[in-house]
Amino acid sequence: MANIEDSHAMLLRGGFIRQAHSGLYQFLPLGLRIQEKLERLLDKHMAKLGASKVSLSTISSEDLWKKSGRFNDGNAELFRIRDRRGTNYLLSPTHEEEITSLVGSLVKSYKELPLRLYQITRKYRDEPRPRQGLLRTREFLMKDLYTFDSTAEKALQTYKTVREAYSAFFNEFKIPYLTAEADSGDIGGDLSHEYHFPTPKGEDNIISCDSCAYVANEELARSKINNCSDETTAAYCFLYDLPSIVSATVLDDLDKLGDQTRSWFGISDDQLTLYHAIYPKTLEANGAPSRETQFNPRELRLVFPDLNLGVEKPFEAFSGQLTNSTSETNSLKARRIIQIFDGRISQALIDEHNASLSFQKSSPDPQRARSFNRKDLSSDIGRPLDLVRIETGDRCPKCETGSLRVQSAIELGHTFHLGTRYSVPLQANVASEPPAEVCKGKAKTGSIERGSSEVPLQMGCHGIGVSRMIAAVADSLADERGLNWPLVMAPFEVVVIPMSGYEDDGADVLDLLVGAKSRLTEPGMADFYENKVDAVLDDRDKQLGWKLKDADLIGYPIIIVLGNAWRLEKRCEIQCRRLNSLRVSVSVTDLCSYVSRILTRL
Repeated sequence: MANIEDSHAMLLRGGFIRQAHSGLYQFLPLGLRIQEKLERLLDKHMAKLGASKVSLSTISSEDLWKKSGRFNDGNAELFRIRDRRGTNYLLSPTHEEEITSLVGSLVKSYKELPLRLYQITRKYRDEPRPRQGLLRTREFLMKDLYTFDSTAEKALQTYKTVREAYSAFFNEFKIPYLTAEADSGDIGGDLSHEYHFPTPKGEDNIISCDSCAYVANEELARSKINNCSDETTAAYCFLYDLPSIVSATVLDDLDKLGDQTRSWFGISDDQLTLYHAIYPKTLEANGAPSRETQFNPRELRLVFPDLNLGVEKPFEAFSGQLTNSTSETNSLKARRIIQIFDGRISQALIDEHNASLSFQKSSPDPQRARSFNRKDLSSDIGRPLDLVRIETGDRCPKCETGSLRVQSAIELGHTFHLGTRYSVPLQANVASEPPAEVCKGKAKTGSIERGSSEVPLQMGCHGIGVSRMIAAVADSLADERGLNWPLVMAPFEVVVIPMSGYEDDGADVLDLLVGAKSRLTEPGMADFYENKVDAVLDDRDKQLGWKLKDADLIGYPIIIVLGNAWRLEKRCEIQCRRLNSLRVSVSVTDLCSYVSRILTRL
């Protein structure tokens, strides 16, 4: 595998894409054919869901994003523009605000629901460091499905139906994929799943069990905590309110730990709270020797959402705040230290550590140090805190015998149950279904039933990255000879390559495959016309060997060669890398039926 050329380089060399600027790509004819096939495949599966296709404007209003609460001046990844009148807009990275506003203005009653709308459109993100070709760009193509229901129960049923449709879509590629429980992130909502192709090139880590169906992304995954302290009584989080004016030397002994634990420091968004996490130095792996541990900051952020993981030196930043606490601006700001202990740390070690803190022992105010029971804070996530990053071999939290495996993967799709995350702030309401007794009386006032009330729409949004998928599939199936597309998205299913001087014969074979009138047609071959092949003829003025190498690079599922066997016996050589590098010689009479049989296996 080490000798395989990078798949992005193959896309460039094969003539699929060209880079225009940093993070921006042009799609050439071969690349566009793949994109269009993916779009048609998405159209097919969206139609089965009963979804209607729309096209929303790429430009969105800043005011709309402010209403939803997603806009802030510090969001550096938004492409922001201003027109000549001074009105602020942005290039949409997502369309939740626009679709909610549109549907809210059109749909007024539960009788008009459920509603399922989707689009396939370009989106934009001011990516600070575009990389890995089409995987991390500033302009990208996505399919977004938006669902609208009148009740939470119906919305959850819709979510289940969409997940089934996504599974059917990804099954078309015949490539192993993972469906993982996921965190909803900035999109919002309280239920989501991600769809991934495992690949060493992936930027995400997916954790799965080798014995049960447990799969989750790294942000949501957890392992089984052994030797956990009593979660209902043991204090595991301590808050220390510091005086408004205090010396930075109070921090000197924070990091003085024993041989059994490690420290990690983080800071809040306002830089007035220092988070000090303490976790085990080593862990016993499942049936393996103990291993060194790494910290898992995402777990801490579940409990403390204001934790800012972007500050590189949080300890120094907080120390600087204390040093400047005598200034007129900072002296009135309250500062605090919050210490958090991993669920595996014993109460004896917690007590020993806290007793050693000089700023606690010298405190004249006994109320300055407050502790929270493990039960109090773990209620936010429903379990004791696991501050150790999961590694392969850790125990599964769902079953008794399973071990966890950590895999790099590329995220291709994401389903979100949004609930009323956008409909409430954007006031997208509908008249609810009236109580049963009102329905029986059939009393009406205008178009809205008596006794009904307005309720916010229950929403879901479900995305698939189309341009990302091209890169991910290319990376998953490429080998030392080139790209190797699955049948459903290959630019052409078959390429016909004649040797020099036999281009006219190649055109006849092409006509035979695509169901056009051909000099090679015989009476017994007419039935094949019903299964026309998506084929192309390579009639470029190049040597046969060069064209064969180029066909391997491009990744056609089937290659038909008109070589010496054709010249002597009118026999074609059929090649198929996906079927164990199949090579077989067939007569022109049997060509169509043989190609048809191969296609059914791909």
